[in-house]
Amino acid sequence: MVMINELLEKREILGDIAAELYGDLWIAEEAFWGSPTEQDLQEVNQQLIDLGWEETPTPEEEAFADKLIELLIKEGKLKDPGQ
Repeated sequence: MVMINELLEKREILGDIAAELYGDLWIAEEAFWGSPTEQDLQEVNQQLIDLGWEETPTPEEEAFADKLIELLIKEGKLKDPGQ
């Protein structure tokens, strides 16, 4: 469990770094994708998956994800699944 906690802390720090570099909606910024920060986040997430970590999103996180998807559809970065 110690390793999982360390990885979760590292993921949070990387998220903070991404927010500083790319803004609060860093996940929607094209410059983030392929960056060293994104690659580090992918590595940490894969390590968590390999350790069996499963995350249940909070209602707030789900609402944020819905807004983010709407933004990405509006910007043409995702296709509208309803079409």
